[in-house]
Amino acid sequence: MKHRKLNTVSKILLGVLSVVLLFGAVSCKKAPIQTGDVDQNLTKNELNIKGTIRFTENNASSTEASAMAPKAIVSAFERAYPGVKVVYEEAASSSYANRISSGDIGDVFWGDATDMHNYQTNHNALMPLDAYIKPLGIDLGEVFSGALDVGKIGGKLYMAPRNIGEHLLIYNGDILTEAGISIDNTVAMPWDEFKAMCIQLTKTGDDGKLTQVGASLKVWWHPIWQVFFRGFGGTWIDSINHKVSIADNTEVMQGVNELFDAINEGWLYPEDIAGSIRGELGTKFSGITDTYSQAAFKNFGDLSWTTSYGTAYDALKVDWNFCPFPALPTHTVSTGATGYLVYNRTSNPDTAAAFALYFLTEDGQRAYHGQTGGNVPLLKSLADEDFWYEQEVKWADKNWGAFVSYPDQTMPTNVVTMAPQEVADMFSTTAMQNLFVQVLNGQMDVLTAFNQLQTKANEKWQTIME
Repeated sequence: MKHRKLNTVSKILLGVLSVVLLFGAVSCKKAPIQTGDVDQNLTKNELNIKGTIRFTENNASSTEASAMAPKAIVSAFERAYPGVKVVYEEAASSSYANRISSGDIGDVFWGDATDMHNYQTNHNALMPLDAYIKPLGIDLGEVFSGALDVGKIGGKLYMAPRNIGEHLLIYNGDILTEAGISIDNTVAMPWDEFKAMCIQLTKTGDDGKLTQVGASLKVWWHPIWQVFFRGFGGTWIDSINHKVSIADNTEVMQGVNELFDAINEGWLYPEDIAGSIRGELGTKFSGITDTYSQAAFKNFGDLSWTTSYGTAYDALKVDWNFCPFPALPTHTVSTGATGYLVYNRTSNPDTAAAFALYFLTEDGQRAYHGQTGGNVPLLKSLADEDFWYEQEVKWADKNWGAFVSYPDQTMPTNVVTMAPQEVADMFSTTAMQNLFVQVLNGQMDVLTAFNQLQTKANEKWQTIME
Protein backbone atom coordinates (compact mmCIF):
# COMPACT_ATOMS: atom_id res chain seq x y z
CA MET A 1 0.00 0.00 0.00
CA LYS A 2 2.82 2.37 0.78
CA HIS A 3 4.36 1.69 -2.62
CA ARG A 4 1.10 2.42 -4.42
CA LYS A 5 0.59 5.60 -2.37
CA LEU A 6 4.06 6.85 -3.34
CA ASN A 7 3.23 6.34 -7.00
CA THR A 8 0.07 8.39 -6.61
CA VAL A 9 2.00 11.24 -4.97
CA SER A 10 4.62 11.03 -7.66
CA LYS A 11 1.95 11.28 -10.34
CA ILE A 12 0.49 14.34 -8.67
CA LEU A 13 3.90 15.98 -8.44
CA LEU A 14 4.66 15.14 -12.05
CA GLY A 15 1.33 16.61 -13.06
CA VAL A 16 1.98 19.81 -11.18
CA LEU A 17 5.48 20.01 -12.68
CA SER A 18 4.06 19.55 -16.16
CA VAL A 19 1.63 22.39 -15.64
CA VAL A 20 4.42 24.63 -14.35
CA LEU A 21 6.64 23.80 -17.31
CA LEU A 22 3.82 24.32 -19.74
CA PHE A 23 2.96 27.67 -18.15
CA GLY A 24 6.61 28.66 -18.27
CA ALA A 25 6.86 27.74 -21.93
CA VAL A 26 3.77 29.79 -22.72
CA SER A 27 4.92 32.77 -20.63
CA CYS A 28 8.39 32.78 -22.29
CA LYS A 29 6.98 32.50 -25.78
CA LYS A 30 7.51 35.73 -27.69
CA ALA A 31 4.49 37.80 -28.62
CA PRO A 32 3.62 38.27 -32.31
CA ILE A 33 5.59 40.86 -34.30
CA GLN A 34 3.90 44.26 -34.44
CA THR A 35 4.08 45.97 -37.84
CA GLY A 36 3.46 49.47 -36.55
CA ASP A 37 0.60 49.94 -39.02
CA VAL A 38 -2.08 52.33 -37.80
CA ASP A 39 -5.24 53.71 -39.38
CA GLN A 40 -4.27 57.25 -40.40
CA ASN A 41 -7.82 58.48 -39.76
CA LEU A 42 -7.52 57.78 -36.04
CA THR A 43 -6.86 60.55 -33.56
CA LYS A 44 -4.68 60.39 -30.46
CA ASN A 45 -7.73 59.82 -28.29
CA GLU A 46 -8.83 56.89 -30.44
CA LEU A 47 -5.55 55.01 -30.11
CA ASN A 48 -5.33 52.33 -27.42
CA ILE A 49 -2.96 54.29 -25.18
CA LYS A 50 -3.48 52.62 -21.83
CA GLY A 51 -2.21 49.78 -19.68
CA THR A 52 1.37 49.02 -18.63
CA ILE A 53 4.62 49.16 -20.57
CA ARG A 54 8.21 48.60 -19.48
CA PHE A 55 10.87 51.23 -20.17
CA THR A 56 14.48 49.97 -20.24
CA GLU A 57 17.02 52.75 -19.78
CA ASN A 58 20.77 52.41 -20.24
CA ASN A 59 22.52 52.76 -16.88
CA ALA A 60 26.02 53.47 -18.21
CA SER A 61 26.64 56.25 -15.69
CA SER A 62 24.81 54.49 -12.83
CA THR A 63 24.21 57.78 -11.05
CA GLU A 64 21.08 59.07 -9.39
CA ALA A 65 21.42 62.36 -11.27
CA SER A 66 21.46 60.68 -14.68
CA ALA A 67 18.22 58.88 -13.85
CA MET A 68 16.37 62.13 -13.16
CA ALA A 69 15.72 62.93 -16.82
CA PRO A 70 14.18 59.59 -17.90
CA LYS A 71 12.17 59.36 -14.67
CA ALA A 72 10.88 62.88 -15.26
CA ILE A 73 9.56 62.05 -18.72
CA VAL A 74 7.93 58.88 -17.35
CA SER A 75 6.03 61.01 -14.83
CA ALA A 76 5.08 63.56 -17.47
CA PHE A 77 3.80 60.86 -19.82
CA GLU A 78 1.74 59.22 -17.08
CA ARG A 79 0.17 62.60 -16.30
CA ALA A 80 -0.63 63.12 -19.98
CA TYR A 81 -2.16 59.63 -20.21
CA PRO A 82 -3.74 58.80 -16.81
CA GLY A 83 -4.60 55.26 -17.89
CA VAL A 84 -0.94 54.34 -18.45
CA LYS A 85 1.69 52.91 -16.11
CA VAL A 86 5.33 52.98 -17.23
CA VAL A 87 7.57 50.58 -15.31
CA TYR A 88 11.06 52.08 -15.28
CA GLU A 89 14.12 49.84 -15.16
CA GLU A 90 17.84 50.32 -15.72
CA ALA A 91 20.12 47.83 -17.45
CA ALA A 92 23.49 47.98 -19.18
CA SER A 93 23.04 48.38 -22.94
CA SER A 94 25.58 45.57 -23.42
CA SER A 95 22.85 43.17 -22.25
CA TYR A 96 20.20 44.36 -24.70
CA ALA A 97 21.00 42.03 -27.61
CA ASN A 98 20.67 38.96 -25.39
CA ARG A 99 17.51 40.33 -23.81
CA ILE A 100 16.03 40.95 -27.23
CA SER A 101 16.81 37.37 -28.24
CA SER A 102 15.07 36.05 -25.13
CA GLY A 103 12.14 38.46 -25.45
CA ASP A 104 12.96 40.09 -22.11
CA ILE A 105 13.69 43.64 -23.28
CA GLY A 106 11.39 46.52 -22.36
CA ASP A 107 8.58 47.65 -24.65
CA VAL A 108 10.64 50.84 -25.13
CA PHE A 109 14.41 50.88 -24.69
CA TRP A 110 17.45 53.08 -25.19
CA GLY A 111 19.70 52.94 -28.25
CA ASP A 112 22.10 54.81 -30.50
CA ALA A 113 22.41 54.62 -34.29
CA THR A 114 24.73 51.60 -34.27
CA ASP A 115 22.49 49.75 -31.82
CA MET A 116 19.42 50.54 -33.87
CA HIS A 117 20.90 49.12 -37.07
CA ASN A 118 22.12 46.03 -35.23
CA TYR A 119 18.80 45.34 -33.53
CA GLN A 120 16.84 45.74 -36.74
CA THR A 121 19.24 44.23 -39.28
CA ASN A 122 20.45 41.29 -37.22
CA HIS A 123 17.53 40.73 -34.83
CA ASN A 124 14.46 42.10 -36.66
CA ALA A 125 13.45 43.54 -33.30
CA LEU A 126 12.15 47.05 -33.93
CA MET A 127 8.75 48.47 -34.75
CA PRO A 128 8.67 51.42 -37.20
CA LEU A 129 7.07 54.53 -35.74
CA ASP A 130 6.08 56.47 -38.87
CA ALA A 131 2.41 55.47 -38.91
CA TYR A 132 1.91 56.93 -35.42
CA ILE A 133 3.19 60.41 -36.34
CA LYS A 134 -0.09 61.72 -37.78
CA PRO A 135 -2.51 60.18 -35.25
CA LEU A 136 -0.40 61.50 -32.37
CA GLY A 137 -0.19 64.96 -33.92
CA ILE A 138 3.63 65.04 -34.02
CA ASP A 139 5.09 67.92 -36.06
CA LEU A 140 8.28 66.53 -37.60
CA GLY A 141 8.99 69.92 -39.15
CA GLU A 142 9.88 71.15 -35.66
CA VAL A 143 12.51 68.44 -35.12
CA PHE A 144 16.14 69.19 -35.97
CA SER A 145 16.60 67.28 -39.23
CA GLY A 146 19.97 65.81 -38.28
CA ALA A 147 18.64 64.23 -35.10
CA LEU A 148 15.59 62.84 -36.89
CA ASP A 149 17.68 61.31 -39.70
CA VAL A 150 19.87 59.50 -37.16
CA GLY A 151 16.81 57.46 -36.20
CA LYS A 152 15.97 56.22 -39.70
CA ILE A 153 16.74 53.04 -41.61
CA GLY A 154 15.75 52.95 -45.25
CA GLY A 155 13.68 56.08 -44.76
CA LYS A 156 11.64 54.59 -41.89
CA LEU A 157 11.80 56.02 -38.37
CA TYR A 158 12.84 53.38 -35.84
CA MET A 159 14.39 55.56 -33.15
CA ALA A 160 12.74 58.57 -31.56
CA PRO A 161 15.73 60.83 -30.76
CA ARG A 162 15.85 62.35 -27.31
CA ASN A 163 18.39 65.13 -27.94
CA ILE A 164 20.45 66.96 -30.54
CA GLY A 165 24.24 66.76 -30.50
CA GLU A 166 25.17 69.72 -32.70
CA HIS A 167 28.97 69.82 -32.86
CA LEU A 168 30.57 73.17 -32.17
CA LEU A 169 33.75 74.80 -30.86
CA ILE A 170 34.91 75.85 -27.42
CA TYR A 171 37.50 78.60 -27.30
CA ASN A 172 40.13 80.21 -25.09
CA GLY A 173 39.00 83.83 -24.86
CA ASP A 174 42.27 84.95 -23.27
CA ILE A 175 44.24 83.96 -26.37
CA LEU A 176 41.89 85.99 -28.55
CA THR A 177 42.00 88.99 -26.22
CA GLU A 178 45.79 88.94 -26.11
CA ALA A 179 45.83 89.05 -29.91
CA GLY A 180 43.32 91.92 -29.98
CA ILE A 181 40.66 89.72 -31.61
CA SER A 182 36.96 89.71 -30.81
CA ILE A 183 34.43 87.39 -32.41
CA ASP A 184 30.68 87.16 -32.69
CA ASN A 185 30.15 83.79 -31.03
CA THR A 186 26.51 83.58 -32.10
CA VAL A 187 27.21 82.97 -35.80
CA ALA A 188 29.32 80.49 -37.74
CA MET A 189 32.51 82.17 -38.90
CA PRO A 190 33.22 81.70 -42.64
CA TRP A 191 35.96 79.12 -43.12
CA ASP A 192 38.43 81.44 -44.84
CA GLU A 193 38.03 84.00 -42.06
CA PHE A 194 38.48 81.30 -39.43
CA LYS A 195 41.57 79.96 -41.19
CA ALA A 196 43.18 83.41 -41.42
CA MET A 197 42.52 84.02 -37.73
CA CYS A 198 43.99 80.65 -36.73
CA ILE A 199 47.12 81.27 -38.80
CA GLN A 200 47.52 84.63 -37.05
CA LEU A 201 47.15 83.00 -33.64
CA THR A 202 49.71 80.23 -34.28
CA LYS A 203 53.14 80.77 -32.73
CA THR A 204 56.46 78.93 -33.09
CA GLY A 205 59.38 78.98 -30.66
CA ASP A 206 63.07 79.39 -31.50
CA ASP A 207 63.46 75.61 -31.47
CA GLY A 208 60.93 75.23 -34.27
CA LYS A 209 58.29 73.78 -31.97
CA LEU A 210 54.82 75.26 -31.80
CA THR A 211 53.95 77.13 -28.64
CA GLN A 212 50.39 77.99 -29.67
CA VAL A 213 47.99 76.87 -32.41
CA GLY A 214 44.88 78.38 -33.84
CA ALA A 215 42.81 75.22 -33.56
CA SER A 216 42.94 71.74 -32.07
CA LEU A 217 40.49 69.30 -33.69
CA LYS A 218 39.92 65.57 -33.51
CA VAL A 219 40.35 65.41 -37.30
CA TRP A 220 39.99 61.61 -37.37
CA TRP A 221 36.54 61.75 -35.75
CA HIS A 222 33.55 61.37 -38.09
CA PRO A 223 31.84 64.64 -37.03
CA ILE A 224 34.98 66.53 -38.08
CA TRP A 225 36.23 64.94 -41.30
CA GLN A 226 32.72 64.73 -42.75
CA VAL A 227 32.31 68.51 -42.48
CA PHE A 228 35.26 68.78 -44.85
CA PHE A 229 34.09 65.95 -47.11
CA ARG A 230 30.83 67.88 -47.60
CA GLY A 231 32.30 71.37 -47.27
CA PHE A 232 32.83 72.20 -50.94
CA GLY A 233 29.64 70.75 -52.37
CA GLY A 234 30.71 67.14 -52.78
CA THR A 235 28.73 64.03 -51.91
CA TRP A 236 31.05 61.35 -50.59
CA ILE A 237 28.51 58.58 -50.03
CA ASP A 238 25.46 57.56 -52.05
CA SER A 239 23.06 55.40 -50.04
CA ILE A 240 20.74 54.86 -53.00
CA ASN A 241 23.33 53.67 -55.50
CA HIS A 242 25.49 52.08 -52.78
CA LYS A 243 28.69 53.90 -53.61
CA VAL A 244 31.50 55.73 -51.84
CA SER A 245 33.11 58.57 -53.82
CA ILE A 246 36.11 60.32 -52.29
CA ALA A 247 39.20 60.15 -54.50
CA ASP A 248 37.15 60.39 -57.69
CA ASN A 249 35.07 63.36 -56.53
CA THR A 250 36.77 66.72 -57.08
CA GLU A 251 34.69 68.59 -54.51
CA VAL A 252 35.16 65.94 -51.83
CA MET A 253 38.92 65.87 -52.42
CA GLN A 254 39.01 69.66 -52.18
CA GLY A 255 37.67 69.32 -48.64
CA VAL A 256 40.04 66.46 -47.82
CA ASN A 257 43.05 68.44 -49.03
CA GLU A 258 41.86 71.53 -47.14
CA LEU A 259 41.94 69.52 -43.92
CA PHE A 260 45.36 67.96 -44.51
CA ASP A 261 46.83 71.27 -45.68
CA ALA A 262 45.71 72.91 -42.44
CA ILE A 263 47.51 70.22 -40.44
CA ASN A 264 50.67 70.35 -42.54
CA GLU A 265 50.74 74.14 -42.29
CA GLY A 266 50.88 73.72 -38.52
CA TRP A 267 47.96 75.88 -37.43
CA LEU A 268 45.58 72.93 -37.02
CA TYR A 269 46.72 70.52 -34.31
CA PRO A 270 45.48 66.95 -34.88
CA GLU A 271 44.31 66.18 -31.37
CA ASP A 272 45.03 62.70 -29.96
CA ILE A 273 47.18 61.56 -32.90
CA ALA A 274 49.86 64.28 -32.94
CA GLY A 275 52.14 62.09 -30.80
CA SER A 276 52.18 59.46 -33.55
CA ILE A 277 53.46 61.87 -36.20
CA ARG A 278 57.17 61.60 -36.98
CA GLY A 279 59.72 63.83 -38.67
CA GLU A 280 59.68 67.60 -38.87
CA LEU A 281 55.91 67.88 -38.51
CA GLY A 282 55.91 65.67 -35.43
CA THR A 283 58.69 67.73 -33.87
CA LYS A 284 56.76 70.91 -34.55
CA PHE A 285 53.63 69.56 -32.86
CA SER A 286 55.58 68.25 -29.86
CA GLY A 287 55.58 71.77 -28.43
CA ILE A 288 51.84 71.52 -27.78
CA THR A 289 51.37 69.74 -24.48
CA ASP A 290 48.10 71.27 -23.25
CA THR A 291 45.47 72.23 -25.81
CA TYR A 292 43.35 74.07 -23.24
CA SER A 293 46.07 76.69 -22.72
CA GLN A 294 47.82 76.46 -26.11
CA ALA A 295 44.95 76.24 -28.62
CA ALA A 296 42.58 79.10 -29.38
CA PHE A 297 39.77 76.78 -30.52
CA LYS A 298 38.92 73.16 -29.70
CA ASN A 299 36.12 71.04 -31.14
CA PHE A 300 33.27 70.29 -28.73
CA GLY A 301 30.90 67.40 -29.23
CA ASP A 302 28.16 67.22 -26.63
CA LEU A 303 26.68 69.10 -23.70
CA SER A 304 27.88 66.30 -21.41
CA TRP A 305 31.47 67.37 -22.13
CA THR A 306 30.89 70.68 -20.37
CA THR A 307 31.94 69.58 -16.91
CA SER A 308 35.34 68.21 -17.95
CA TYR A 309 36.17 70.99 -20.42
CA GLY A 310 34.82 73.83 -18.31
CA THR A 311 36.62 72.56 -15.22
CA ALA A 312 39.90 72.31 -17.17
CA TYR A 313 39.61 75.91 -18.39
CA ASP A 314 38.58 77.15 -14.96
CA ALA A 315 41.64 75.49 -13.41
CA LEU A 316 43.76 77.62 -15.75
CA LYS A 317 41.70 80.71 -14.84
CA VAL A 318 40.91 81.12 -18.54
CA ASP A 319 37.95 83.00 -19.96
CA TRP A 320 36.25 80.44 -22.23
CA ASN A 321 33.06 80.14 -24.22
CA PHE A 322 31.27 78.33 -27.04
CA CYS A 323 30.81 79.27 -30.69
CA PRO A 324 29.38 77.46 -33.75
CA PHE A 325 31.65 75.32 -35.91
CA PRO A 326 33.00 77.43 -38.81
CA ALA A 327 31.01 77.43 -42.03
CA LEU A 328 32.70 75.98 -45.07
CA PRO A 329 31.27 77.07 -48.47
CA THR A 330 28.63 74.32 -48.18
CA HIS A 331 27.58 74.86 -44.59
CA THR A 332 26.59 71.76 -42.65
CA VAL A 333 26.80 71.00 -38.95
CA SER A 334 27.68 67.49 -37.82
CA THR A 335 25.02 66.00 -35.61
CA GLY A 336 24.62 63.03 -33.32
CA ALA A 337 21.68 61.75 -31.31
CA THR A 338 20.62 58.86 -29.14
CA GLY A 339 17.06 57.89 -28.43
CA TYR A 340 14.45 55.23 -27.82
CA LEU A 341 13.30 52.18 -29.75
CA VAL A 342 10.08 50.18 -29.60
CA TYR A 343 10.35 46.39 -29.36
CA ASN A 344 8.28 44.93 -32.18
CA ARG A 345 6.97 42.15 -29.94
CA THR A 346 5.41 44.54 -27.47
CA SER A 347 1.89 43.56 -26.48
CA ASN A 348 0.97 47.23 -26.16
CA PRO A 349 2.13 48.90 -29.42
CA ASP A 350 0.02 52.06 -29.22
CA THR A 351 1.21 52.93 -25.73
CA ALA A 352 4.84 52.05 -26.50
CA ALA A 353 4.85 54.16 -29.67
CA ALA A 354 3.16 57.06 -27.91
CA PHE A 355 5.77 57.00 -25.15
CA ALA A 356 8.75 56.86 -27.54
CA LEU A 357 7.33 59.66 -29.69
CA TYR A 358 6.57 61.72 -26.59
CA PHE A 359 10.23 62.71 -26.87
CA LEU A 360 9.28 64.65 -30.01
CA THR A 361 6.79 66.86 -28.18
CA GLU A 362 7.42 70.08 -26.29
CA ASP A 363 6.08 68.61 -23.04
CA GLY A 364 8.34 65.59 -23.36
CA GLN A 365 11.41 67.66 -24.17
CA ARG A 366 10.77 70.06 -21.30
CA ALA A 367 10.38 67.16 -18.88
CA TYR A 368 13.48 65.35 -20.04
CA HIS A 369 15.92 68.23 -20.56
CA GLY A 370 14.77 70.34 -17.65
CA GLN A 371 16.40 67.82 -15.30
CA THR A 372 19.95 66.94 -14.35
CA GLY A 373 21.02 64.26 -16.78
CA GLY A 374 19.13 65.81 -19.68
CA ASN A 375 20.80 67.32 -22.72
CA VAL A 376 20.00 69.68 -25.59
CA PRO A 377 16.36 69.79 -26.79
CA LEU A 378 15.81 68.83 -30.42
CA LEU A 379 12.80 71.00 -31.27
CA LYS A 380 13.24 74.26 -33.17
CA SER A 381 10.37 75.75 -31.15
CA LEU A 382 12.48 75.41 -27.98
CA ALA A 383 15.76 76.72 -29.40
CA ASP A 384 15.44 80.14 -27.77
CA GLU A 385 14.43 78.85 -24.34
CA ASP A 386 16.85 78.36 -21.46
CA PHE A 387 15.29 75.61 -19.33
CA TRP A 388 18.03 73.15 -20.39
CA TYR A 389 21.04 75.41 -19.82
CA GLU A 390 23.87 74.32 -17.53
CA GLN A 391 22.67 75.15 -14.04
CA GLU A 392 26.08 76.05 -12.61
CA VAL A 393 25.87 79.71 -11.62
CA LYS A 394 29.51 80.26 -12.55
CA TRP A 395 28.73 79.24 -16.15
CA ALA A 396 25.39 81.00 -16.49
CA ASP A 397 26.79 83.57 -18.93
CA LYS A 398 28.16 81.04 -21.45
CA ASN A 399 26.83 80.95 -24.99
CA TRP A 400 24.53 77.94 -24.67
CA GLY A 401 22.67 79.04 -27.76
CA ALA A 402 25.57 77.72 -29.86
CA PHE A 403 24.24 74.20 -29.21
CA VAL A 404 21.08 74.98 -31.18
CA SER A 405 22.39 77.60 -33.58
CA TYR A 406 21.83 75.98 -36.98
CA PRO A 407 18.86 73.57 -36.86
CA ASP A 408 18.48 73.47 -40.65
CA GLN A 409 22.14 72.70 -41.34
CA THR A 410 22.37 69.67 -39.05
CA MET A 411 23.31 66.37 -40.69
CA PRO A 412 23.94 62.98 -39.09
CA THR A 413 27.53 61.83 -39.28
CA ASN A 414 27.41 58.26 -38.00
CA VAL A 415 28.33 56.35 -41.16
CA VAL A 416 26.02 53.46 -40.28
CA THR A 417 23.09 55.79 -41.02
CA MET A 418 24.30 55.87 -44.64
CA ALA A 419 25.86 52.47 -45.30
CA PRO A 420 25.82 48.89 -43.97
CA GLN A 421 27.75 48.25 -40.77
CA GLU A 422 30.50 46.37 -42.65
CA VAL A 423 31.14 49.46 -44.79
CA ALA A 424 30.79 51.84 -41.85
CA ASP A 425 33.45 49.87 -39.96
CA MET A 426 35.98 50.92 -42.60
CA PHE A 427 35.50 54.51 -41.42
CA SER A 428 35.73 53.72 -37.72
CA THR A 429 37.70 55.85 -35.29
CA THR A 430 40.63 53.44 -35.33
CA ALA A 431 40.64 53.12 -39.12
CA MET A 432 40.59 56.88 -39.68
CA GLN A 433 43.23 57.51 -37.04
CA ASN A 434 45.53 55.04 -38.77
CA LEU A 435 44.87 56.58 -42.18
CA PHE A 436 45.58 60.12 -40.97
CA VAL A 437 48.80 59.05 -39.28
CA GLN A 438 50.00 57.17 -42.38
CA VAL A 439 49.43 60.19 -44.60
CA LEU A 440 50.93 62.70 -42.16
CA ASN A 441 53.98 60.44 -41.78
CA GLY A 442 54.46 60.40 -45.53
CA GLN A 443 53.77 56.68 -45.91
CA MET A 444 51.09 57.46 -48.50
CA ASP A 445 49.93 60.60 -50.26
CA VAL A 446 46.40 61.84 -49.62
CA LEU A 447 44.98 60.75 -52.98
CA THR A 448 46.39 57.23 -52.77
CA ALA A 449 45.20 56.73 -49.20
CA PHE A 450 41.63 57.73 -49.92
CA ASN A 451 41.55 55.94 -53.26
CA GLN A 452 42.46 52.72 -51.46
CA LEU A 453 39.82 53.34 -48.79
CA GLN A 454 37.20 54.14 -51.43
CA THR A 455 38.00 51.00 -53.44
CA LYS A 456 37.83 48.69 -50.43
CA ALA A 457 34.57 50.25 -49.24
CA ASN A 458 32.93 49.87 -52.65
CA GLU A 459 34.12 46.29 -53.02
CA LYS A 460 32.66 45.45 -49.62
CA TRP A 461 29.38 47.22 -50.39
CA GLN A 462 29.06 45.40 -53.71
CA THR A 463 29.66 42.06 -52.01
CA ILE A 464 26.93 42.82 -49.49
CA MET A 465 24.47 43.79 -52.22
CA GLU A 466 25.18 40.61 -54.15
